[in-house]
Amino acid sequence: MRTEGAVQPGGVDTAPGGVASVARWWRDSLVEPVLSVLFPPRCVGCGDFEAHLCASCRATLAEVGENGCPRCGEPGPRPLVAGRCSHCMGAHLAYAGARSAFRHQGVARRLVAEFKFGGQPVLGRLMADLARPAFVDYALSIGSPDQVLVTWVPSHRAAQRERGYNQAEVLARALAGGSRPLPLAGIVRKRVATKHQKGLGKAGRQSNLRGVFTVDERAVRGLPSRYQALLLVDDVFTTGATAREVSSVLVAGIGRPVHVFTFSRAVAGVAEGHD
Repeated sequence: MRTEGAVQPGGVDTAPGGVASVARWWRDSLVEPVLSVLFPPRCVGCGDFEAHLCASCRATLAEVGENGCPRCGEPGPRPLVAGRCSHCMGAHLAYAGARSAFRHQGVARRLVAEFKFGGQPVLGRLMADLARPAFVDYALSIGSPDQVLVTWVPSHRAAQRERGYNQAEVLARALAGGSRPLPLAGIVRKRVATKHQKGLGKAGRQSNLRGVFTVDERAVRGLPSRYQALLLVDDVFTTGATAREVSSVLVAGIGRPVHVFTFSRAVAGVAEGHD
């Protein structure tokens, strides 16, 4: 399989070259260390210096845990009937299951906002460290490490140029590249630039995303049969519009079940600004 970085037999994609790989190395190895010296990190929660997230603010993160709905990921505890909660009962979902590490509130919400809009890709690695226990637990519940391919929600190239990175990709790479790396590849493209989801209702978000994603045929050509499931990573799950649209494209184009993992998850009925 060929991608921006080909998936190697033993783990994550390890592209030896390419503009994107060089840019990531430059940013991670040179730019961010220099910036951290010139501009010491400040806590996203309280503003104190010397850490991107201090111990006190970290302690306020509310874990979703295992009590959420196993099908749609809605934070619980929720009454379940046949493994479904009242929010997804009778609903068609393109993805097979969803899970998030934290509730999208307080410090978690500020982390997502600064990561996505604040030009701080370094926060992606911090968020991955925080979310890794939930991520690994969920990945292992789907299949063995060599059977699950990690991917991410793509950005349109114009948005990625403006921001300098795709936050979902940064998070996915950091999550998959732990002590036991998981296979990783970008296999979806966003072919149409869309307006920000912020401020749109559920129907508006779904309409805004309809038809904008497509499977990258070159990336999935020759996809090894050992990959029995896909694990789609994004920063936040609010209405689920993005997860549903990208998952439907993957299921239709590849024929593997898709599971969704996000750093944070909004509770149904609570207005949020990101998706």
